[in-house]
Amino acid sequence: MTCDELKRIPLISILNYLQIPCTRMNSREAWLRNPFNGGNERTASTKVDIHRNIWYSHSEGFGGNNIDFLMKFLDTDDLSIVLDWADERKNILSFHQQTVLDKVQNVQNENKQSYSILSIKPLGNKALIDYLTDVRKIDLEIAKAYCQEIYYRTAKGQNFFAICFKNDAGGYELRNSYDKRSLLTKGITTIDNGSKEIVLFEGFTDLLSFMTLKKDAGKSYLNTNFCILNTTANLEKSFPFLERHPRITSYLDTDAGGVKSYQTLRKQFEKTHTVKNGMEELQRRCSEIKDVNDYLIFSSSREQNQNIQSGRKLSNR
Repeated sequence: MTCDELKRIPLISILNYLQIPCTRMNSREAWLRNPFNGGNERTASTKVDIHRNIWYSHSEGFGGNNIDFLMKFLDTDDLSIVLDWADERKNILSFHQQTVLDKVQNVQNENKQSYSILSIKPLGNKALIDYLTDVRKIDLEIAKAYCQEIYYRTAKGQNFFAICFKNDAGGYELRNSYDKRSLLTKGITTIDNGSKEIVLFEGFTDLLSFMTLKKDAGKSYLNTNFCILNTTANLEKSFPFLERHPRITSYLDTDAGGVKSYQTLRKQFEKTHTVKNGMEELQRRCSEIKDVNDYLIFSSSREQNQNIQSGRKLSNR
């Protein structure tokens, strides 16, 4: 079996063969508990985009296509092992493929739209603002400049609201204290400030955290261009925008998915562009951080402790 042939097999059919159940599924996406730790989690964190046939595990911080999934599931970096595994099961996978396609078609017929957007408005909801400023430590003025709040209803009649961040494909990345998801089309977000330098992030909370850190330090945060992947599975989609910039600074997450994506980035651009890993500097200051928002929270906590210590010294005088 070739790589292209394997990529064309619906991932849902591979999951069906592996007896990995989906906790919920509609005509566009399916959710399952982390398949790389035996599904040992209370809330499903791995999403499959049925139309694009890609997946992303929020708990692992990693995603990709069928090959990426099987490499991780089979715990191998050897592509030939994955292709041999798929080739030995191609007849069985073909059977499961038809079964799953029938199931997806039924879901499409029964539930053509799993949600409806009720309204999108400027960010002002106290619960969402508290989440951004108190939990995430993000500057409110910056958050309001790049985010909105969205209200939507599921097909079952449940109403939800969240912070939303628009991508270039017309979709929205959603966050609140309890959930992390996308609505409409998944895509990258680009911000062009007319600079020859670009800073790359995995998620929009890291963008907002980066800007907050710059603002707190009295530095400009609009002197570069920005690209937000919204999932590492979108890395290749960012290449046309990234290649326009001679200098690329990456702030991708420090987990396995982020590290692999940074390696791919370097391989793509290191011969023609200046590529820098900005997370290395942040990790020298705090080795335990996973992303830029972690560092912002760490910095805020350290500053607060210093202020407390300073207050104690003054009170003892």
